[in-house]
Amino acid sequence: MLGQDLNATAPSGVELVALRRADLDITDSNAVGEAITRGAPDLIINAAAYTAVDDAETTPELAFGVNADAVGTLAKVAEAVAAPLVHFSTDYVFDGALTHPYGEDAPTHPLNV
Repeated sequence: MLGQDLNATAPSGVELVALRRADLDITDSNAVGEAITRGAPDLIINAAAYTAVDDAETTPELAFGVNADAVGTLAKVAEAVAAPLVHFSTDYVFDGALTHPYGEDAPTHPLNV
């Protein structure tokens, strides 16, 4: 959903390569590395996410594969090609106990997968 919105609102003149799930399995580290190396991007924006919160409880491997492991792969490959990586997370990594906004460096404490 986020990727579609980013794609639809990209400024004119920006060369954008939007890869959908059907184009690239983000959990396939070899495929991710090949796609990024081949594309030689100036910037990588990761808008992929496993967002089925309730289903994550029964498929934790898939949820972690998309939301954690794949992000680590993206970070390594981004560093290798010297491209900044922008990654969007979710507030579900926090337990909601704070009474003020969470900072980017706030410790996480998820209540579920």
